[in-house]
Amino acid sequence: MLKKILFSLLCGLLTMNVLNTARAAELREGKQYTQLAVPVQDAPEVVEFFSFYCPPCAAFSSRFFVSEAVNKILPSGEKVVKYHVGTMGPMGPELTEAWSVAKVLGVEDKVELPLFVAVQINRSIKTEASIREVFINAGISARDYDAAKNSMAVRALTAKQQEAARAYGVTGTPSFFVKGKYLVNNGAIKPSGEQDYGKSFADVVSELLKK
Repeated sequence: MLKKILFSLLCGLLTMNVLNTARAAELREGKQYTQLAVPVQDAPEVVEFFSFYCPPCAAFSSRFFVSEAVNKILPSGEKVVKYHVGTMGPMGPELTEAWSVAKVLGVEDKVELPLFVAVQINRSIKTEASIREVFINAGISARDYDAAKNSMAVRALTAKQQEAARAYGVTGTPSFFVKGKYLVNNGAIKPSGEQDYGKSFADVVSELLKK
């Protein structure tokens, strides 16, 4: 009986190793990822660029939960760094600033979905005041929002997001960059089903982190 148990465990371990090796072997430049010609120095492990005007970005966030899946494979204490791209839509720059406000206040989870809804479904984002209203409706006080919006921290973070988009050479959203070297090809992710897209995406990121 003991020999059978040991044999079963050994077979299981061998199978896992084969699957992991196969997964790593399937990862190819030009297929699941592209290597940047000029790596970004001192880059976070994983950076995501998105826009509130981008329908696939909304799907990544609220349908496929890609960032959440990637966060699960990152070392403890690390998360995907999310930057807004302000070159899309009439209020793009203002929404980049709004994302800076959200990050400074630590309320990204409270306002991300409402901002997607306001921009893409309600189409109510026409002015800075309408962005402010989304924050207030999400439970952030007008006083906190105004203080953050007018702070040096938000100005610096907004400039950082704009510079990051230039440094990475972002041409579309959503874009995930790993180690400042690799751009994930979203279309090459092949999940077994829609619900597995986030995990399949995270698997690719995990392999790129090992390179």
